[in-house]
Amino acid sequence: MEVNILDWINKHKFFTFIGIPVILITLIVIYTSIVYVEWMHDRQKALDKLFKYKQLIDRTEELREGYSYTYSEIDVSAKVVDIPTRIYDRNNEIIGEFFEQKREIVPYSYFPKWLIKAVIASEDRDFYIHNGVSIKGIIRAFAVNLIHLRVVQGGSTITQQLAKVLFTDMERNIKRKIYEIFCALEIEKHYDKQDILSMYLNYIYFGNGAYGVEAAAKMFFGKSIIDCNETECAMIVATITNPLIYSPLNNLDVSLRKTKRILQSMVDAGFLKQEIAEIQYKNFLKQWDVKFSKDNIAESSLIGSFIFSLYRINRAPFFNEYIRRILVNKFSEEVVKKGGLRVYTTLDAKKQDIALTALKKGIQLQREYHEKNAKNIKNPQRALAEMEKAKNIEGAFVSLNPFTGEIISYAGGYSFSYQNQMDHVQQIRRQPGSSFKPVVYAAAIQDRVITPSTVFDDIPMTFKGGYSPKNYDGVYLGKVIVREALKKSINVVAVQVLEKEGYSRVMSIIQKALNLSNSELGSRFYKTLSLALGTYELSPLENAVMHAVLVNGGDFIIPYGIRYVKDYNGNIVWNNEEEVLLQIQEKRKEYGKIIDPVACAIVVSMLKSVFEEGGTASWVLKNKSVPVDVAGKTGTSSDYVDAWFLGYTPDSVTAVWVGNKTGAISLGRGRSGGVVAAPIWADYICTVYKDSEYKSFILPQEGITKQTICLDSGLVPRKEGLCPRVAINELFYTGTEPGEYCTIHTLQASH
Repeated sequence: MEVNILDWINKHKFFTFIGIPVILITLIVIYTSIVYVEWMHDRQKALDKLFKYKQLIDRTEELREGYSYTYSEIDVSAKVVDIPTRIYDRNNEIIGEFFEQKREIVPYSYFPKWLIKAVIASEDRDFYIHNGVSIKGIIRAFAVNLIHLRVVQGGSTITQQLAKVLFTDMERNIKRKIYEIFCALEIEKHYDKQDILSMYLNYIYFGNGAYGVEAAAKMFFGKSIIDCNETECAMIVATITNPLIYSPLNNLDVSLRKTKRILQSMVDAGFLKQEIAEIQYKNFLKQWDVKFSKDNIAESSLIGSFIFSLYRINRAPFFNEYIRRILVNKFSEEVVKKGGLRVYTTLDAKKQDIALTALKKGIQLQREYHEKNAKNIKNPQRALAEMEKAKNIEGAFVSLNPFTGEIISYAGGYSFSYQNQMDHVQQIRRQPGSSFKPVVYAAAIQDRVITPSTVFDDIPMTFKGGYSPKNYDGVYLGKVIVREALKKSINVVAVQVLEKEGYSRVMSIIQKALNLSNSELGSRFYKTLSLALGTYELSPLENAVMHAVLVNGGDFIIPYGIRYVKDYNGNIVWNNEEEVLLQIQEKRKEYGKIIDPVACAIVVSMLKSVFEEGGTASWVLKNKSVPVDVAGKTGTSSDYVDAWFLGYTPDSVTAVWVGNKTGAISLGRGRSGGVVAAPIWADYICTVYKDSEYKSFILPQEGITKQTICLDSGLVPRKEGLCPRVAINELFYTGTEPGEYCTIHTLQASH
């Protein structure tokens, strides 16, 4: 075979040594000409973009002094620079920032000489003598790569790299390389070497959303690039080639080895003495507390351990994501990331911090409960399953102003990350359990079907269709009044109340409070007696809204987080609050009172007893001082799958949910809403209201009466001290208060 090939070449020498090279060269020239035509078509657009970028760098000093750029000055579509959208709380504290890139532009004078030397030594040693393309550099890179049998050095000049990031799609192909050369030659015609370095070092990407050496220096070392030493500059330059591989935040050991190579390149180029490079590197390891394994692999350091390295200001991660979704829908993704909007929200940053701390603590306690169980389980598979439960425990916390719908605190989970972005405030629906009961009681009270004194039989019962609800603790109390049944969350009584009341008003309350269409109401809520026990799903936000209607006296609200949005010039471009309040006004005209104010006040008054002895959350406020009225309702779904607490103060309604993020998995026997969720709310309000003045829940001016009743009979005590347990100033619709004296604790009985 080899002889045949050699014979063929010998017979066709002209074609082999002249014809084929000429054909190849001709094809290359034609292809290059095509790319050149394409370049000439794009040339002006590219030069315009380059001019805008250079203009921005020239204005660096102004920018650093707070110069405000307008949309017309910076073309968003050109991707020259992004202006972050900033999110503010109700007190104008910044709580979030949305951006596609995090870039800090600095003048050339900010670049230490070591940064320039490191870039030149490692990226382009002929930078100051070539005209944008270095033939010598290409040949040297080819030789080095051939020796190492792998790509160790690139042949692109710094100018070509600038052209690549500014004007090409970054794909590795011949067309892009040729196009890049034309770009580089054009750049060199219009800008000097200092300008090119300045544009390059302010533009290149360093991972984690950071662009430019200033952003990289703050991300890695917590300081400006001007303050970085030789090795720090070398590490920044080491990251340029591929941030995914060489960033110390992604791969510390690989990054350090590349940093050493950069230092060696500086030595080889004559920029740094060998002994100085070695001393500087050792000092760097000590300064940044780099720890090595037994195998001498770098495992940890202080590099990147700065608030700045997180970049995105994100004091309320799930809330900010909720806001972002709304803004994208209103203004588009591009404007949100680059348009420099200023978004003023309803959130209270201080209360938000308290809410997040309380929720994390509660979730962590439940996780530790499963971890402790796992240690006591001998079966490895069951122990592993219990540990999996611990990993998957999540929660939600949302607090509203019940009168306006303003969202005050909002935590959609334990933490917001790439792996966990599920917003449990809005994006899940779970069975609310007994936290739904107040709606059923409110409907029955409004229709005069029951009063707080109405007596029911708390005994095992079977209802129509064979439905046999069980009490949470399996205990039945016999004769019990409504107030005590709600306080103790007795299931059998709640089902009796719904059976006696019927479904019409309950369904009306759900539909109006949540503003549901007929079809949505019909598909989500059915007319079954289990409705009384919260077997149909709600999101935590929906549950909060339902309870807000009770606290505000029956008025419709829309929960909202955005008040208004300003553009980068300070002009209001969207007054969401105004629009929401108009919608609320229109719906209130349409719906009227969703629940009668008297019925609301009676239910809220009864729910204050949840914190009394015997109540389902009696222990959470013991030995704690809260200077405002409080009420609430616990909720636990079947088999302890979901733990809820809905807490009220005169100016807030808060929904807390804790459960397993993967679905219907038990939190553990006895892990009820009162045990798991209520303490989270208690931690929150005890901190938020510790210095507040006294406030009480609103009461209607008419149609309501106060009456002291015996908690055993529901009737009026004959005299003070005769009935052992009483409720003072229990609320009733005027005319429905008990008209009889207690028949259990009589004067005869006392003898």
